[in-house]
Amino acid sequence: MVNASAKVAGPKTGDDSTAIIAQLRDIHARLVKGAALTTGQSSLLTNAIGAYLDALDGGVSPSLDRTIGLRTRGGVSPSRRDALETRDRSILRLWRIVPEWTDVHPVAVSRMMRQSADKYIRSRWLRDRDAITAPPSEPAATWWKILQSGIAIPGQRQLRNILSETNL
Repeated sequence: MVNASAKVAGPKTGDDSTAIIAQLRDIHARLVKGAALTTGQSSLLTNAIGAYLDALDGGVSPSLDRTIGLRTRGGVSPSRRDALETRDRSILRLWRIVPEWTDVHPVAVSRMMRQSADKYIRSRWLRDRDAITAPPSEPAATWWKILQSGIAIPGQRQLRNILSETNL
């Protein structure tokens, strides 16, 4: 059976899971609407289900994540990868919207963000963590959303790396 990940267009960098997740979201939306799938989407599902059944019939423990091409042995789960990418996009957005940070170099703003996050965690997070909605002001709202997702706010070095990347 052909590996389903081979049917997804895009660069073969090991980060194909982003493209596959985008395809799965589109497939889901089409199925909810009752719309037809594209040929590529039909192939993705057919190959993934076939590989799953082949593994099952071969006595191997099957995994839809693996047969669809989302996870390799020891890899980051698709849901965690999606949460990390959402966190990184939120951090980049925060850099653009907080006036004091907008025109600051990534090295300096990463230090400022980490100080802000530490202050939020020490002073407000214990009170805010059971809230249904995020605080009304930034950057507290972003820190709350990241922490609510179960993902840690990155350290200064990782923040600097996120802010230095332009592909998110």
